[in-house]
Order: sequence, then C-alpha cells, then structure tokens
Amino acid sequence: MKLMRYSRKHEPSALARLGILVGHDVVADLRAGYALYLVDDTGNSKGRELAAVYMPPYIAQFLHMGEAAWLALGDAYTYLTDLAQAVPDAVGLNGEHLFIPLAECRLYAPLRPSKLIAIGRNYPGYTRNPGKEGGKVPAAFIKTLSSLAGPERDIVKPAACKELDYETELAVVIGKKCKHVREEDAYSVVAGYTIVNDITARDVGRLEREGGHLFLGKTYDTFAPMGPWMVTRDAIPDPMHLRIQTRVNGETRQDGNTKDMIWSIPKLIAYMSQITLMPGDVISTGSPGGGGLANPEWLLKSGDVIEAEIEGIGTLRNAVVDERTT
Repeated sequence: MKLMRYSRKHEPSALARLGILVGHDVVADLRAGYALYLVDDTGNSKGRELAAVYMPPYIAQFLHMGEAAWLALGDAYTYLTDLAQAVPDAVGLNGEHLFIPLAECRLYAPLRPSKLIAIGRNYPGYTRNPGKEGGKVPAAFIKTLSSLAGPERDIVKPAACKELDYETELAVVIGKKCKHVREEDAYSVVAGYTIVNDITARDVGRLEREGGHLFLGKTYDTFAPMGPWMVTRDAIPDPMHLRIQTRVNGETRQDGNTKDMIWSIPKLIAYMSQITLMPGDVISTGSPGGGGLANPEWLLKSGDVIEAEIEGIGTLRNAVVDERTT
C-alpha cells in the first residue's frame, strides 16, 4: 500500500489529508472512505467519529495508534479498491469525492518526523572518494524539520552555497516506539519506506568541518525532499535489494542497489535505537556513489530537475531554484 498526505491542487494546505493509492493512479480519501464503509457496510452509526480517529491527517498520528489503526487501514483499503472499480465517481457521507486522479493531487512530504536521522558513507562507491572512508560505527547526523520538502517542491540553493549536491536514499519509517531493538527484530518496528534526497552544500560543509562539525551544509531549508509517499512494509519484502537511481535533467547520475549497503537496515536500527525511536521517525540509509562528489561537473544549478527513484517506491521529483536575496 502507498500512503500519502495530499490535497487537491487548488485546495489550501490546511485541508491536506491522508490518502491511499488505489487502482491505476487514483488517490482515495481514507477518512471519508472509511467513514462510508463503517456506516453503509457495517451499520456503525459512529462511523464518522471513528474514521476521524483512525484516519487522521498525518501518517505519524496514524502510526501512534498502533495495531488497531493498521486493521482499520486494511478494511478501508479493501473496500476502497473494490469501490473504485465499481463506482469510480462515488462520494462520501458528506458528498465529497472519494477518488481523485493522482495528477490532480498536490502531495506533501509523507512524514514530519520527530527525528530524521541521515546516514553517511554507507556504500562502497561513496567511501572510495578520498577522505570518505567508513568507520567502526555508522556515520550519522540529524536533519531538521525545516529542511523537509515535499514532491514537486523547489530545492532552494542558498546564496552562500556554490557547490550543491544530491544523494538519493532509501528511508526507513519507524512504526512503533522502541529502544534497544535487536537486529533480528528490526523489521518488526518498521512501518514502511519512502525516499529522501539528502541535499548537501559541499563547500559550506567543508568550511564547517574545519571547525569540527557539520550542520548547515546538510540542513538548510528544503535540503531533505521526501516522498512521494510511504510504501508499507508488506509491499517491499526485501528492502535490501532495491535499485536506486538519480537523474538530473533526464541524465542518470547515480545508479546503485541497496544490497551494497555497508550497514544494513537491521544494523542501523539496532544501532540508532540506543535512543528512543518514535512512530514516524525516519532513518535515511545513505546513498550510492555518483553525484557532484564524484564529478564536480554534476553539481546542481538553478533550473536543474532531479528525479530520485527507488525500485518498489516510485520517483521523487524536485527542481532547483536560487535563493532570493532581496
């Protein structure tokens, strides 16, 4: 299943809600659809109220409710998939359209995590770059919420940055509160997967490292595009064998596979869960070689369009614009 946060293109962001992909490129309104299912199919007079609880506007809110929400999602998905085929123009209890073509939707970053943990130097193709050798523990850093950007949103190149780079990464979404997770149990705390493009100001990062730290170079506003949705864990049975590609203006710049990770997903979860991980937290697992780090001619400029694609998930698309200085 592909869960998303969306609105119609003409609607304000305040009306964004939880949706799910059904059929061929059709988005179903989960709250309205589940309410209809409860009232019409099960005769539950509290359908509206229950749907508002189990199908909230944010995926992290959904995840916090645990198993009951997942059971509700399964019922809603089955019902809406069948209804979309039988009655594609179906409406909800309040007359709202249940199904909207994906092309008419505005998608938002699927998660606003309490922690976006990004992993560096996790592929051999990356560590072959001088000064980027791996260590005895995963190299990790935090991206702030202000760095998040949704699908089709612009990546803003800061005025202070002359060397803007990109890294397509498989991102793991944590599904339950957990701590000290064993490697063999790691997938049990995973809700699903999405794509993160780890945007980096390379020149700013070099200056920061001279001072012994790295912060702004990784976490300027819009430096963590995420999406286009969260794919549930059951839909990707082997996340350690997915092709990762990055295209800039249609030209392939990165092409790798998650099987080449130095630190596997279970190892990353086990290590990072030394701190408490919360539902909706995200671990972005690093990127294969390529990009501007390997070829300075591939550094980004205003007008470039980046397509970050991962097998089984989809494509996250963003364009680059220069920061306005006036």
